[in-house]
Amino acid sequence: MKLMDELIEAYLDHNFEHSYFLDLLSGQVILDLDESYTGEPGIDWDDEENEERYVDIPKIDSNEAFFVMTKFAQRTESDPEEKLFYALNSNKPFRKFRDTLYELDIWEEWNKFENKYAEEAIQSWMDRSELNYNELNDKFFFTMKGRSSFE
Repeated sequence: MKLMDELIEAYLDHNFEHSYFLDLLSGQVILDLDESYTGEPGIDWDDEENEERYVDIPKIDSNEAFFVMTKFAQRTESDPEEKLFYALNSNKPFRKFRDTLYELDIWEEWNKFENKYAEEAIQSWMDRSELNYNELNDKFFFTMKGRSSFE
């Protein structure tokens, strides 16, 4: 798995109780939850060095997610498009949209579209934050490679 894959996963995680951080030293994506949930100690925010070490990874909000679903519906063929727009205009549009994707058998096409959007959003965030993706990806690769050699 590449760093970008983990960043996309964090960005698209719709559970707002999950806080993700990018570790600038190791290039890892950290889910900062209580140890009782993860089995790992959380980030020690009392340590001032950690304020510089970890960067909060943005997450897609429901308005933006709805926008992305609408963009996807606009680019599909006419019959599926109507079904997707109907889903988006119904009660529980997120659920109905997912159900319609399965019904139309276009789930993989949607995943590619959503992931491409998320990758562009992550890259834009990194550019604004002056984070060097290639440098962080190298650190991530070496950290992950080191982990697998000990397992």
